[in-house]
Amino acid sequence: MEFSTLIYQSTCEVSSIHMEGQLKDGLLSFIETVYQIGYFILGPDLIVRVGDRSISRWLELPGEYYIGQPVTEAFPELIGSEAKLLSLSADGGVYRLENIFKPLHNNRGGYVDLNVIRLAGDQKELLLAAVDVTEKTHYEQLLQQQRNEVHLLSAELTLANERLGYIINRLLPAPVANELLHDRSLPEPGGNVVREATILFADMRDFTSHAEVYQPVDTLEFLNMYMKVVSEAILKFDGSLTQLVGDMVMGVFNLPEAQSDHANRAVRAAIEIQSSLRSFNETSGSRFPAAAFGIGISTGSVISGYLGFQQRFRYAVVGDATNVAFHLSSLAAGGRILLSETTMAGIDKDLVNLAIEKGDLQLKRRRKAVKVFELSPLAGITH
Repeated sequence: MEFSTLIYQSTCEVSSIHMEGQLKDGLLSFIETVYQIGYFILGPDLIVRVGDRSISRWLELPGEYYIGQPVTEAFPELIGSEAKLLSLSADGGVYRLENIFKPLHNNRGGYVDLNVIRLAGDQKELLLAAVDVTEKTHYEQLLQQQRNEVHLLSAELTLANERLGYIINRLLPAPVANELLHDRSLPEPGGNVVREATILFADMRDFTSHAEVYQPVDTLEFLNMYMKVVSEAILKFDGSLTQLVGDMVMGVFNLPEAQSDHANRAVRAAIEIQSSLRSFNETSGSRFPAAAFGIGISTGSVISGYLGFQQRFRYAVVGDATNVAFHLSSLAAGGRILLSETTMAGIDKDLVNLAIEKGDLQLKRRRKAVKVFELSPLAGITH
């Protein structure tokens, strides 16, 4: 029960049994002591008739100074509220102003709630109760400050998570990044996803000679310019970028997400790379010389996971298909695409018809020869 309701009920009970004077004063003194409030009794004209000493703490002058004065002299906060005060009835209506800051004599200030009710009786008096809510208000302010700090920390944490997500998504394939962000366990070296996949390597030709004549900052700009063209073509066919190392890009299809047509996607991505590079070199107007890439593609069983040791590791896709694709990209001439026999077995007929068998090639440090196919020159390719 709110104290204003209790005051109203108590004073009404006193008035209802026609007890005036000393009993009323005793009741108000009791309320003042128990509920730590000060009060004014107002006439129907809002003139202060009676006040207690406790109310003086909220006033510029002692409480007795305001006897016979309009209540707005004591509490200017009530200016403009006169009509509402006069309209109060004795059936329980309360006019309330909350959390009013008042300078106190201790130079610290405090907060007070003003509650005005109409008293029962023929005199039509009003009771103004001034309740010290300093402690409550300070507690609420402390809670609000803590809430604000929690909100600020939450916003900072959200921003940090967004930044972390942004960084991880640019270092790892999106599905792997999402798994890292949502998995409670930390990654560690090793892997357990074994699956057939198609691996694509795109290797820039003559990069060493370019790097020899450029300043490092120009070399980086040159590489980034061409890495963007190659990488966007791989992403266009939903390939996963697993490595961008120096002048080489590695794309994987069917990992981490399953793709039943992974061989087709890889070959079409390779065609897109060469077509995009040709268009870029013709139209970019770059201050750098045109660059060409040789592409190698192979399909086979691989394992995906983290390669390295506990202090440093990265996401990797490892297997014979990876090695074969790497070596084929090294053998492919600029602007050309070499495919292994395993990739040829998984592509559509329209792509098969574009390929020319190059015979069995002995790849570096691989004992068994690989049957290799080359796609016809770009001028004859449509996709």
